[in-house]
Amino acid sequence: MTEKYTVIDFFGAPGGLSFGFEMAGFKSIGALDIFKAGMETYQFNFPDSKILIEDIKKVSVQDLKKEFGISKENIDIVIGGPPCQGFSTIGRVKIASLARNGTWKLNNHHPRFIDDPRNELYKEFIRMVKGLKPKIVVMENVPGMMSYRNGEIVREIIEDFNSIGYTAQARILNAVEYGVPQLRKRIFFIAVRKDLKIKILWPEPTHTYSNSNSMSSIGPLFKKKKLKPAVTVWEAIGDLPSPVPGKPKLADVALNYDKEPFSEYQKWARQGSKEVHNHITRQHNERDIKVFSLMKEGEKWKDLPEEIRKSYGYRDDIFNDKFKKLKRDEPSWTVVAHLYKDGYMYIHPVEARTITVREAARLQSFPDTFIFKGSRTDQFKQVGNAVPPLLAKAVALCVKKMLENIK
Repeated sequence: MTEKYTVIDFFGAPGGLSFGFEMAGFKSIGALDIFKAGMETYQFNFPDSKILIEDIKKVSVQDLKKEFGISKENIDIVIGGPPCQGFSTIGRVKIASLARNGTWKLNNHHPRFIDDPRNELYKEFIRMVKGLKPKIVVMENVPGMMSYRNGEIVREIIEDFNSIGYTAQARILNAVEYGVPQLRKRIFFIAVRKDLKIKILWPEPTHTYSNSNSMSSIGPLFKKKKLKPAVTVWEAIGDLPSPVPGKPKLADVALNYDKEPFSEYQKWARQGSKEVHNHITRQHNERDIKVFSLMKEGEKWKDLPEEIRKSYGYRDDIFNDKFKKLKRDEPSWTVVAHLYKDGYMYIHPVEARTITVREAARLQSFPDTFIFKGSRTDQFKQVGNAVPPLLAKAVALCVKKMLENIK
């Protein structure tokens, strides 16, 4: 048996990126994140990996090596998705203002992305990469970086990798093109240590979604390979049993499968699992249940009768997507972290309720063997923030080929 390539995951909770790499044959040896519940999930699903629940700014490279048992040159891959809060237009305007009034000193009058104080976590990620010197780095983030100021931020990040000895490229990938039942675009950066002199590889799409122009920016599709149709919401969750009614502080309970899987995706999701976890509904009042029942699949808040909208008191111009009912025969729209607050953007397509953590996890391509820890609110937050494992696996398989090409 060949030794597995090793991975360290920064901002790793709950483990979507790591799980994708493990499905591709890698081994996670350590993960760091400040989110306690998310790291409890990580530890449960990666029992052989060491975890560190800490603020990355307080951890030195030497301390990390000692904590994770890393010796010189034995780390293959560093992965992670550092939050980049200063990326927004508002953020850029703010730092320019601070520079003008002298509150924040710059070497020039053109503020760089990395210099925004709110991007400390990104800078810490770069610091760790510089200290650990992995062969390859995979970083993911929000896709808006690619379009902002004609790609200025992306160029700056590539320059930052270049300054610490790496050649880097960036691509926007859409999860739906890799078997995830969800339209979810993310930007990925792959950086390779310059001394290795290997070509950066990107995954070919395996699935297509005909109702969207959402194909990834990796160039023309490979005509020799026939693409599968996108996985739909019902192909993802239609076999799950009726969930347990929501109760305060109830975070998990094991349920038996009571239906046979009827899609390849469901068979994959259930492989190795004997029961369903994290499948508890939120509590809904009678008015919500009535409205959910009236809505047709795909309908939004703006489609509701005016008298119903007025009874809630929300502004139509702000809460256009306050209610949104999933369609069975389409992939889901993007599952976001805000899901933990109310979830009304993810109303079940058949039952008069919002989706459960397990259903959200299925839409993110977590198999049923992957169990989430913490409160139900924490679980929703973890699912919404995660990288879809099947998307991560597609990237990881390319990284594996790259490592095998090292002479």
